[in-house]
Amino acid sequence: MTTPFFGYFIWGLMLAAPLWWLAWRLRLGYWLPRWRSLLRRRTVKLPPSVEGLVILGKRQDGGVREKA
Repeated sequence: MTTPFFGYFIWGLMLAAPLWWLAWRLRLGYWLPRWRSLLRRRTVKLPPSVEGLVILGKRQDGGVREKA
């Protein structure tokens, strides 16, 4: 007589093995941490002493332009 645990264990193995192979084949262990880090990007707060620097191609001085 088989127990429900044994049946669920066999079905778990049958489902887990292909899913593990797919994750291994797609290298999800390599890509998932990088995707998570992209989602968690925070804005960088700079001190006022570096307001004149150009960051990412735009001047970050609050929109105030001075004539040279």
